[in-house]
Amino acid sequence: MTFNCSSRGTCVSSSSLRERKLLALALSLSMTLEELENTLPNGLHDAEVQSLSVNYKEGSLTFDLRVWVGRIWDSPERREEYKNGRLEISGLLFLIMEPPDPKYPFARPAVTIDGCDMRENLSGELLKSLPADSFFRSLWVNEWNAFIHIAARKAAMLWADGRATEEATS
Repeated sequence: MTFNCSSRGTCVSSSSLRERKLLALALSLSMTLEELENTLPNGLHDAEVQSLSVNYKEGSLTFDLRVWVGRIWDSPERREEYKNGRLEISGLLFLIMEPPDPKYPFARPAVTIDGCDMRENLSGELLKSLPADSFFRSLWVNEWNAFIHIAARKAAMLWADGRATEEATS
């Protein structure tokens, strides 16, 4: 079953043939989430989550994001530029979403994330049990003061203009 839920609580299910073909192409690049972040000017720093979708049957996780792609040396009007994209995670092994800190403004309609390594927050035994061809990565959720932990096999970014990560950053 596929769950597609926006930050406003709206849930739908959809996937066009074109999107599936682009995803297949992007996932053939076979990157970890950290490697993918390293192709972006600012990684996933301050990326705005629009929606999150988990498909347990297919082992996939999808984030619709607004990614900060401006650079500090860009002109003032481009410095804070964001680009719409879809982060596709395949070979999902687990997804752990920590609850928000009750002292934080977690009830906001939007959240921002940043990629990080928080292995110390999880059992070393669990991490050692992951397959050799997998990765582990955490996402800091600013408005929650909490983390999302992901273990999977591949990560890819599809931009709203239809290009895959490697094409879009060259």
